[in-house]
Amino acid sequence: MAKVYISGKITGLEQQEAFDIFEKAEIEIKELGGTPINPMKIEHKENSNWYDYMEKDLSALLRCDGIYMLDNWGSSKGARIERAVAMELGLSIVYQEKKPKNEA
Repeated sequence: MAKVYISGKITGLEQQEAFDIFEKAEIEIKELGGTPINPMKIEHKENSNWYDYMEKDLSALLRCDGIYMLDNWGSSKGARIERAVAMELGLSIVYQEKKPKNEA
């Protein structure tokens, strides 16, 4: 089963909101037949900064077969970097379908 890294905005969101968004994406990836790799669940050192997070997250991405871009990815510097890396590596890129607001 293909490992698929979840990429989207985290910085600027409340922790629980980000966790819920990424959890929902895990379910969507499983429904597509993939094995989700959720950066919200990657262990980081206490007091990590943005660069520390990116180092670990990019390392996880490098071990994946594809990347799943959340619909908020465009407003995230980290997600844009992850997408660029995935594109350069020729990984499969899947974009989350936007749901109408009344279905959210």
